[in-house]
Amino acid sequence: MRIPLPVVGALVLGMALAMALVGCEQKAYLTEKRASPVSVAVAPSAPPPAATPAPAPRPVAPAPAPVYRPGWAPPAVLDTAVVLNGRPYWLRIEAETDSTQRLKTTYQPYPGHYEQARGYQGHFTFALHDAAGQQLFRRQLRKADFYKAAGQDIVTESEAYRPELLAYSPAFGALVFTVDFMVPDSDVGSQAVLLLDLTGRVLRISDGRAPGSGADCDPALTPNGRALLTGSELLRPGQPALRLHRADADLAGAFLLTDTTMLVVYAPGKSRVIHAPGEPETYGRTPTKQQQQAANAQVRHLGTGRVLSRFRYAGFYEELGFTIPRGYVAGVHYLLDEQRGLRLVPAAAPARTTEVRFAAMPRFVPPQRRHEVRLELQSAGSGFAFYIDTTSQPPRIRYQRLEE
Repeated sequence: MRIPLPVVGALVLGMALAMALVGCEQKAYLTEKRASPVSVAVAPSAPPPAATPAPAPRPVAPAPAPVYRPGWAPPAVLDTAVVLNGRPYWLRIEAETDSTQRLKTTYQPYPGHYEQARGYQGHFTFALHDAAGQQLFRRQLRKADFYKAAGQDIVTESEAYRPELLAYSPAFGALVFTVDFMVPDSDVGSQAVLLLDLTGRVLRISDGRAPGSGADCDPALTPNGRALLTGSELLRPGQPALRLHRADADLAGAFLLTDTTMLVVYAPGKSRVIHAPGEPETYGRTPTKQQQQAANAQVRHLGTGRVLSRFRYAGFYEELGFTIPRGYVAGVHYLLDEQRGLRLVPAAAPARTTEVRFAAMPRFVPPQRRHEVRLELQSAGSGFAFYIDTTSQPPRIRYQRLEE
């Protein structure tokens, strides 16, 4: 681009002045506009006008801390895909605590002593849709529906927890759920087992495992789906419920061994209020010597309920409910008795149980051998590690007492 002579003169004069200003530490500002000839400023530009200061932000009040209300919780929802009888469905489970409806009940923690429980109403909603989105059923239950199975006082105080889907049983034609209830700020609770058919009809509500008390008896469905163990009974389609409670003993625990068998363990003596002269009332068991020496564990047939074998087992312990320390390795159930050793119940022949005393087990000396499986079991006072050789029959077992 060709520059006119007057402009060239201006450039020369500007450069000379700029060089002089450098010695005085002055700065020249260059401004370029694409639509006009180049120009050079020979003096500092005027400072930009001072910006108007932004108004100071208004102080924001901190959000109030949420008010803790025992027994209340925000709604909980689960949407999940399920396959029932080979076809896809969509299941929605909701739980909501209604703080506008207060509940109150009177109960007896022990005979002659009355207390009150307070809480909020709870709603439990179940909805099933087919693959096209068509609703097949919508069933809503309230807390009162679970009073009998889970205890009116605990259910009243508990928040509404979202039910959990345990399984679907074609034999029962039912979806099986567990519903938990907990006394706020405690380790005391209860559980209900709910069966709904595919029209939403309630088939049964039974008790489940009670957190903080009760038997070691987790609800479980057999692999073939033809028997359901709840917290105190065995359910079978087309048959009456097999109640596991006894008048002369507490139910310590029960669990499924196979598709056709289960193990049931009783604590000798029935829990009751104990009156001792000059002592405060207590609650516990006072078994007789005969009860303490009798067989208290049973292997039972699921179909008939018949007792297949009995043996004495004292390895359970009671801390916030009963616990039967046990494990399963290579087709064998292992029950720990910290005073005696292990009781072995083979899945292939559950009625043929055997006991292996600690005296018959070598102490573990490292290393662990190639075919050994390590099984850790915890009793009330001690922990044990067992090293089981799964290639031998009967299994060869080494043991190690673990440090606290």
